[in-house]
Amino acid sequence: MFRNVDFIFAMRLRGKAAIVGCLLLGSLLVSVLAFLLVGNHRVERILYFPRERGNGLVAEQRFLSRHQGIEGNIAELVNGVLLGPARHDAARLFPRGATVRAVMVRGHTLYLDLTSAVLETDSEVPLTGTRAFDALGQSIRLNFPRVHEIVLYIDGQVPRFAFKKNI
Repeated sequence: MFRNVDFIFAMRLRGKAAIVGCLLLGSLLVSVLAFLLVGNHRVERILYFPRERGNGLVAEQRFLSRHQGIEGNIAELVNGVLLGPARHDAARLFPRGATVRAVMVRGHTLYLDLTSAVLETDSEVPLTGTRAFDALGQSIRLNFPRVHEIVLYIDGQVPRFAFKKNI
């Protein structure tokens, strides 16, 4: 087995082969160093969506961009949920056109402001009302365990549910 390794070390490359080999080896080293220093700026997150047929939620693994602060990371997660699932057996959680207006974290409390499009009715969305917000809260709490309470605003106003809702 070691005889094969000795053969490789005994090889002498000259001319174009040596230049091409050095260029390939140099580009490999530069790319490995760049990856180690810069990284890929992506983080794995788990998002929950309702099943297309039947009850319950399905989990979807997604790689989202990493941001400096927790607010940016939560906004990226919520935007991923608002974008919808990539799985074929999952449905949208909120209607199309819904966006994040503001995200703020103070202590263990998340203040989340969404546009009023989250309240519109849509045939693609099987969950309505508080059940959709519960699924959103489950995605947030799983990925950000330091968030204990979520205070929801819609267009800057506290939504009125039939009963007190704390997602």
